Amino acid sequence: MRITLQLSHCNRHLTLPVNVNHQISSLIYHIVANSSSEYAKRLHEQGYRLDKRTFKLFTFSPLIPVLHRRWEMNRDGTMTTDARSVSLMISSGKVEFIEHLVIGLLHQPFVEIGHQRFRVETVKKLDPPELVDDMQFIMLSPLVCSTRLDGKTHPSYLFPGDEGFERLLLENLLRKHEALHGRAYGDADPGLRFDVPEEYLERKHGRITKLVTLKEGLPDEIRIRGAFAPFRLRAPEPLVEVGYYCGFGEKNSQGFGMVKVGRCP
Repeated sequence: MRITLQLSHCNRHLTLPVNVNHQISSLIYHIVANSSSEYAKRLHEQGYRLDKRTFKLFTFSPLIPVLHRRWEMNRDGTMTTDARSVSLMISSGKVEFIEHLVIGLLHQPFVEIGHQRFRVETVKKLDPPELVDDMQFIMLSPLVCSTRLDGKTHPSYLFPGDEGFERLLLENLLRKHEALHGRAYGDADPGLRFDVPEEYLERKHGRITKLVTLKEGLPDEIRIRGAFAPFRLRAPEPLVEVGYYCGFGEKNSQGFGMVKVGRCP
């Protein structure tokens, strides 16, 4: 299920940090806690467990200025828009998460992101698209896949075309499917193909990654690099659905791996 929030502000111009993912993620947990502090705490600290792994099973989009306005990037690490409101999409495969989110918003007509105050103007449930086993998606936020090599303390990021990228993406979807539904996916050997259009790669000269900083300026600051490009995905429909609603790849609850249905722009 997906909802979109329209958030208005009173400023002539709106300025926020470019790296605002952590603040948005924290806000979502805070809103959910307005409905159930117990559920919010369990989601944040434990998530939905599968063996030794945990999944939050939600993701969110960047803040999108309305009326086709754009963000202008500033040299000080901030971004500015003259749009009087922005939208935020939040998505999850867990209905209980969306229900707690909506109930929490009823108790919180104003929210803060990056020290900016917004009024929640509308909360709208989005109509589900038709999802099949061959889809074309546009990334709203970078898709992260990583692995840890022997002897390395930091993860190695993989991108479309790298050996092991499709395998890691498939394994991630299979684990999320089991965490979401409480049972393993039935097909013992599902296939997955992930392709970025050649014309897009040529137009971007092969540069299809984006760097995002989480907890910027804090002692535990971390930089994450993910793929950022439209793509064609061929995989079993149940796994496509898991990725669409819960996010593709890793770190979804920090705003990574969210997509919308659409062709290469």
